[in-house]
Order: sequence, then structure tokens, then C-alpha cells
Amino acid sequence: MIDFDSHPTDNNPIELINNIDHVRRKHDSKTLLNMMKKVTGNDAIVWGAESIGFGQYAYIYKTGRKGNWPLISFTPSLQSISIHVMPGFDNYTSLLEKVGHVKYSGNTLTLHKFSDINLPALEALLKKAVYDIRKSHESR
Repeated sequence: MIDFDSHPTDNNPIELINNIDHVRRKHDSKTLLNMMKKVTGNDAIVWGAESIGFGQYAYIYKTGRKGNWPLISFTPSLQSISIHVMPGFDNYTSLLEKVGHVKYSGNTLTLHKFSDINLPALEALLKKAVYDIRKSHESR
């Protein structure tokens, strides 16, 4: 779950992943970490206690609330891996269909097994989301 009061920490992302007691989830999380680093060009940073984020941008809600958030992030756990994209996934349904067996709601995409998904399609989806976020926040 996303905690919008989270901030970058000095925690080691690999240690966070290695603390998951699930061999496949560790492997999939490390694969995703490398993919997100490649897509964003940014190193992984642990945000709060559970999320691993890449890059950051400033956002302003319609309510006036301001903050900083990673361009993209994920939360590895024993049960699944959740990918977070603040603007959500509604504009990416055609790309999501190519990714394979995933669930999404709002700004969270849930993956259970990388063997059930098309990794190049996931990478394309993440590239498009990062591009769109950077484009919409470049003038702010």
C-alpha cells in the first residue's frame, strides 16, 4: 500500500528484497529493480519502510497538497509485488493487455509471478508511464 507521507531513506533496497522469505519473489523483485533502473536511469531508493522508488518529481493535488514522489516504485512482499505509478494505469489499458496476468486498481499494478507476464511488454508500459510523468511535470 502506498503511504503518501513516505520519504526517501538510507535503507538498502537489496537488503529489503533479501528479507523476503520467498525465493521466486526475491528473484522477480531483483529483476524488476534492474528493469526500473534501466527505464528511469535512476538508482533505487527505499521510500518509507517498504517501497523501492526510482527518480522523483513534485506533485500538486487539486486540493493544494504538495509533495514529492518517485517516478515509479514497487513494493515487494511475500504475497506479491505491487508497482506504483501515481497517475494510475487507466490510460495504459492496451499496454496492460500485452503484459499478461496482472491486476490493477487505481495507481497499483499487482504481479504474482513473472513467469505469467511478458517482461518486454511490462518494460514498455513502465517506459511509457515514466515518459508521461516526466512530460507532464517538466514545466512545473
